[in-house]
Amino acid sequence: MTRSAQDDEFFLFCVSLRAALLEQITGIENAGFSLYWDNSSPNSLTRRKLEALYEIHLTKAAAHGVYVVTRHSDCGRRKHKDYVMSNPYGLDLKYKDSRFVWPGGQMYQGKRMDVCPCNTSGELSEHWVIEDVIYDPQKDQKVCDKIERVLSDIHDAIQKSRDNRPRSAIREYLLRAVIQLNDLILPLPVDEYIAARIPETK
Repeated sequence: MTRSAQDDEFFLFCVSLRAALLEQITGIENAGFSLYWDNSSPNSLTRRKLEALYEIHLTKAAAHGVYVVTRHSDCGRRKHKDYVMSNPYGLDLKYKDSRFVWPGGQMYQGKRMDVCPCNTSGELSEHWVIEDVIYDPQKDQKVCDKIERVLSDIHDAIQKSRDNRPRSAIREYLLRAVIQLNDLILPLPVDEYIAARIPETK
Protein backbone atom coordinates (compact mmCIF):
# COMPACT_ATOMS: atom_id res chain seq x y z
CA MET A 1 0.00 0.00 0.00
CA THR A 2 1.43 3.35 -1.01
CA ARG A 3 1.56 5.98 1.70
CA SER A 4 0.24 9.42 0.85
CA ALA A 5 1.62 12.75 2.02
CA GLN A 6 -1.53 13.07 4.15
CA ASP A 7 -0.78 9.72 5.82
CA ASP A 8 2.75 10.88 6.62
CA GLU A 9 1.44 14.19 7.99
CA PHE A 10 -1.01 12.38 10.27
CA PHE A 11 1.72 9.96 11.40
CA LEU A 12 4.00 12.86 12.32
CA PHE A 13 1.12 14.60 14.13
CA CYS A 14 0.59 11.52 16.32
CA VAL A 15 4.30 10.88 16.89
CA SER A 16 5.10 14.47 17.85
CA LEU A 17 2.11 14.68 20.20
CA ARG A 18 3.06 11.35 21.79
CA ALA A 19 6.64 12.54 22.36
CA ALA A 20 5.39 15.81 23.89
CA LEU A 21 3.05 13.94 26.24
CA LEU A 22 5.77 11.52 27.36
CA GLU A 23 8.03 14.48 28.08
CA GLN A 24 5.31 15.99 30.24
CA ILE A 25 4.67 12.71 32.06
CA THR A 26 8.33 12.21 32.97
CA GLY A 27 8.52 15.81 34.21
CA ILE A 28 5.59 15.46 36.62
CA GLU A 29 6.92 14.38 40.00
CA ASN A 30 4.95 13.95 43.19
CA ALA A 31 5.32 16.81 45.65
CA GLY A 32 7.90 16.38 48.40
CA PHE A 33 6.88 15.48 51.92
CA SER A 34 8.27 18.76 53.19
CA LEU A 35 7.71 22.20 51.72
CA TYR A 36 11.38 22.94 52.43
CA TRP A 37 12.56 20.03 50.27
CA ASP A 38 9.95 20.15 47.51
CA ASN A 39 11.77 21.15 44.31
CA SER A 40 9.27 19.47 41.96
CA SER A 41 7.50 21.55 39.30
CA PRO A 42 4.36 23.22 40.67
CA ASN A 43 1.00 22.33 39.17
CA SER A 44 0.65 25.85 37.80
CA LEU A 45 3.72 25.34 35.58
CA THR A 46 2.46 21.93 34.42
CA ARG A 47 -0.92 23.47 33.65
CA ARG A 48 0.61 26.22 31.48
CA LYS A 49 2.67 23.69 29.54
CA LEU A 50 -0.32 21.42 28.97
CA GLU A 51 -2.52 24.35 27.91
CA ALA A 52 0.06 25.38 25.30
CA LEU A 53 0.41 21.79 24.08
CA TYR A 54 -3.38 21.39 23.88
CA GLU A 55 -3.89 24.61 21.90
CA ILE A 56 -1.15 23.75 19.38
CA HIS A 57 -2.45 20.26 18.70
CA LEU A 58 -6.08 21.34 18.75
CA THR A 59 -5.22 23.60 15.81
CA LYS A 60 -3.31 20.81 14.05
CA ALA A 61 -6.18 18.34 14.59
CA ALA A 62 -8.34 20.37 12.19
CA ALA A 63 -6.20 19.14 9.29
CA HIS A 64 -7.26 15.60 10.25
CA GLY A 65 -10.98 16.31 10.53
CA VAL A 66 -11.51 17.25 14.18
CA TYR A 67 -12.73 20.72 15.19
CA VAL A 68 -13.72 22.23 18.51
CA VAL A 69 -16.28 25.01 18.03
CA THR A 70 -17.98 27.22 20.60
CA ARG A 71 -21.74 27.42 21.07
CA HIS A 72 -22.92 30.57 22.83
CA SER A 73 -26.21 30.63 24.71
CA ASP A 74 -28.12 33.84 25.51
CA CYS A 75 -25.60 36.56 26.34
CA GLY A 76 -28.27 39.09 27.30
CA ARG A 77 -28.28 41.08 24.06
CA ARG A 78 -31.67 41.53 22.35
CA LYS A 79 -30.45 40.39 18.97
CA HIS A 80 -29.11 37.09 20.35
CA LYS A 81 -31.34 34.32 18.98
CA ASP A 82 -30.96 30.64 19.84
CA TYR A 83 -27.37 29.37 19.75
CA VAL A 84 -24.69 31.52 18.12
CA MET A 85 -21.51 29.79 16.95
CA SER A 86 -17.89 30.92 16.93
CA ASN A 87 -14.71 29.08 15.96
CA PRO A 88 -11.02 29.80 15.36
CA TYR A 89 -10.97 28.14 11.91
CA GLY A 90 -12.82 30.78 9.91
CA LEU A 91 -15.77 28.43 9.33
CA ASP A 92 -19.17 29.91 8.52
CA LEU A 93 -20.98 27.58 10.87
CA LYS A 94 -24.41 27.19 12.41
CA TYR A 95 -25.40 24.85 15.24
CA LYS A 96 -26.00 21.32 13.95
CA ASP A 97 -24.66 22.35 10.52
CA SER A 98 -25.35 19.38 8.21
CA ARG A 99 -21.96 19.76 6.50
CA PHE A 100 -20.30 18.32 9.60
CA VAL A 101 -20.73 15.33 11.89
CA TRP A 102 -21.86 16.23 15.41
CA PRO A 103 -21.02 13.15 17.53
CA GLY A 104 -22.06 14.84 20.78
CA GLY A 105 -18.66 15.25 22.44
CA GLN A 106 -17.89 18.41 24.39
CA MET A 107 -14.65 19.82 25.77
CA TYR A 108 -16.31 22.36 28.05
CA GLN A 109 -19.71 23.50 29.27
CA GLY A 110 -20.33 26.29 31.72
CA LYS A 111 -20.40 30.02 32.38
CA ARG A 112 -17.34 32.07 31.54
CA MET A 113 -16.26 35.47 30.29
CA ASP A 114 -16.21 35.28 26.48
CA VAL A 115 -16.94 37.35 23.39
CA CYS A 116 -20.32 36.44 21.93
CA PRO A 117 -20.38 36.71 18.11
CA CYS A 118 -23.56 38.78 18.30
CA ASN A 119 -21.55 41.51 20.03
CA THR A 120 -19.69 43.21 17.18
CA SER A 121 -17.77 45.48 19.57
CA GLY A 122 -15.85 42.48 20.86
CA GLU A 123 -16.69 43.11 24.51
CA LEU A 124 -16.45 40.25 26.99
CA SER A 125 -19.60 39.14 28.76
CA GLU A 126 -20.33 36.32 31.17
CA HIS A 127 -22.63 33.76 29.58
CA TRP A 128 -23.05 30.02 29.13
CA VAL A 129 -20.83 28.46 26.46
CA ILE A 130 -20.42 24.92 25.17
CA GLU A 131 -17.35 23.70 23.27
CA ASP A 132 -18.68 21.12 20.79
CA VAL A 133 -16.47 18.61 18.98
CA ILE A 134 -17.37 18.11 15.32
CA TYR A 135 -15.88 16.00 12.51
CA ASP A 136 -15.25 16.43 8.81
CA PRO A 137 -17.49 13.75 7.22
CA GLN A 138 -14.85 13.14 4.53
CA LYS A 139 -12.37 11.84 7.14
CA ASP A 140 -12.19 8.42 8.80
CA GLN A 141 -14.71 8.74 11.64
CA LYS A 142 -12.98 6.13 13.82
CA VAL A 143 -9.74 8.10 13.58
CA CYS A 144 -11.59 11.33 14.38
CA ASP A 145 -13.12 9.68 17.44
CA LYS A 146 -9.66 8.57 18.61
CA ILE A 147 -8.20 12.05 18.12
CA GLU A 148 -11.11 13.49 20.12
CA ARG A 149 -10.40 11.05 22.95
CA VAL A 150 -6.72 12.05 22.99
CA LEU A 151 -7.55 15.77 23.11
CA SER A 152 -10.20 15.13 25.77
CA ASP A 153 -7.66 13.32 27.96
CA ILE A 154 -5.24 16.23 27.64
CA HIS A 155 -8.06 18.63 28.51
CA ASP A 156 -8.96 16.54 31.56
CA ALA A 157 -5.29 16.50 32.62
CA ILE A 158 -5.33 20.30 32.49
CA GLN A 159 -8.38 20.36 34.77
CA LYS A 160 -6.56 18.04 37.19
CA SER A 161 -3.48 20.27 37.28
CA ARG A 162 -4.98 22.90 39.52
CA ASP A 163 -3.09 23.80 42.68
CA ASN A 164 -3.17 21.27 45.51
CA ARG A 165 -4.49 18.50 43.24
CA PRO A 166 -2.70 15.10 43.20
CA ARG A 167 -0.25 14.81 40.31
CA SER A 168 -0.97 11.11 39.83
CA ALA A 169 -4.31 12.09 38.24
CA ILE A 170 -2.50 14.27 35.68
CA ARG A 171 -0.20 11.41 34.71
CA GLU A 172 -3.15 9.01 34.49
CA TYR A 173 -4.93 11.07 31.83
CA LEU A 174 -1.74 11.74 29.88
CA LEU A 175 -0.83 8.04 29.87
CA ARG A 176 -4.29 7.18 28.58
CA ALA A 177 -3.78 9.72 25.78
CA VAL A 178 -0.46 8.05 24.91
CA ILE A 179 -2.15 4.64 24.74
CA GLN A 180 -4.76 6.05 22.34
CA LEU A 181 -1.97 7.50 20.19
CA ASN A 182 -0.17 4.14 20.15
CA ASP A 183 -3.19 2.63 18.40
CA LEU A 184 -3.17 5.44 15.83
CA ILE A 185 0.56 5.10 15.15
CA LEU A 186 0.77 1.31 14.85
CA PRO A 187 -0.46 -0.53 11.72
CA LEU A 188 -3.38 -1.91 13.77
CA PRO A 189 -4.67 -1.35 17.32
CA VAL A 190 -2.92 -3.38 20.03
CA ASP A 191 -6.16 -5.19 20.97
CA GLU A 192 -6.60 -6.34 17.36
CA TYR A 193 -2.99 -7.50 17.21
CA ILE A 194 -3.44 -9.51 20.42
CA ALA A 195 -6.66 -11.05 19.13
CA ALA A 196 -4.90 -12.05 15.90
CA ARG A 197 -2.03 -13.69 17.79
CA ILE A 198 -4.08 -15.62 20.33
CA PRO A 199 -4.98 -18.52 17.95
CA GLU A 200 -1.25 -18.98 17.29
CA THR A 201 -0.53 -19.56 20.97
CA LYS A 202 -3.12 -22.34 21.35
